[in-house]
Amino acid sequence: MSLFARLFGIKSKDTDTTVAENTNNNQSIGLSVVFKGSLNFDKDKLLEKLRYLDSSITNVKYETPAGELEQGVFALISWGKHVVKLIGFNAPFPADALETCVEPAHYSEDIKNQVRKNDSHVILYYTGHDEDVLEQYLALSRLAVCFEEFNALAVINENAHSSLPINVLNDFLSDEDSVKSLCDCLPLFFCGFVKYILEDVKGVWMRTYGADVFGLPDFAVLANNHDEGSDYFDMFGNILSYLRQSGATMNPGDTMEIGDNKMMSLRAPQEDEYFLKDTGNVLVVEIGK
Repeated sequence: MSLFARLFGIKSKDTDTTVAENTNNNQSIGLSVVFKGSLNFDKDKLLEKLRYLDSSITNVKYETPAGELEQGVFALISWGKHVVKLIGFNAPFPADALETCVEPAHYSEDIKNQVRKNDSHVILYYTGHDEDVLEQYLALSRLAVCFEEFNALAVINENAHSSLPINVLNDFLSDEDSVKSLCDCLPLFFCGFVKYILEDVKGVWMRTYGADVFGLPDFAVLANNHDEGSDYFDMFGNILSYLRQSGATMNPGDTMEIGDNKMMSLRAPQEDEYFLKDTGNVLVVEIGK
């Protein structure tokens, strides 16, 4: 019996599908959507909203290769080059993983508390054929916001330690200029921007998460205080955008003039900065005269 059969209880043995997933995709990115109440969405309305968000979308397919499930959802949704694997659970999103994405986010505590009290969630994995990670994220995001009218609360990006209320992400995807802003400033959602304070450390550590899926380094800095957050948010966003669009690289030991006769130098995390070491490549920014 398959994993999905064990999880959900399959009523139908029909496993035929015309949706062709990319089996050569070595790096599958994903987004999650959390809901108030149990999962209850109309697939036709879902696909209608998807077409509304992008008028170029044609021939959208929604297939359930595991057949009808007693609980939860398993579906493949495809259009153009894109294929998304949807797995839905009538259970809250795991609390610890959720908090990692909600606590550092920049929206109201009231909305955060609603998100924390979610009742169900879906996970959207990209299994399509577009090789551009940004286009993959946009495909997932467009599908994610289609759940807004079905009591969805927020969209979660675990890899980036980030989240956005679903109506905010929907606004970003509503016109070309807003989409461009979302793409040009990766720390808005596709790469997280997290601030945290460590005991016995003077200042506030700020860093990005999730740039590795773009083939880029994450950046970190020990700022003097929280007030410098917007400056470093903009700096990291501009550097990541430059690296992604130019194909340039940055490595430990590199320096860059950043104005006002200041120089930015890059180094690898030190041994006592274990909290910066993860699966990606993190570069620590130091500002000097």
